[in-house]
Amino acid sequence: MTDLVLVERSDAIVTLILNRPEKLNALNYALIDSLLEILDVVELDDAIRAVILTGAGDKAFSAGGGYS
Repeated sequence: MTDLVLVERSDAIVTLILNRPEKLNALNYALIDSLLEILDVVELDDAIRAVILTGAGDKAFSAGGGYS
């Protein structure tokens, strides 16, 4: 299984990449849980000044909520 959310950091900027391109990055419970866990950690890091949220693949950022 792949990571549902990929994390890249460059200095004070963190990029979070929704990683379900085969499902057009549709949100499901597992992806939301992963995203919330990561955001909890990001929130505690005072050195982070910006968060970029994007999606893997080239078709869509996120198709929305697909709870399957």
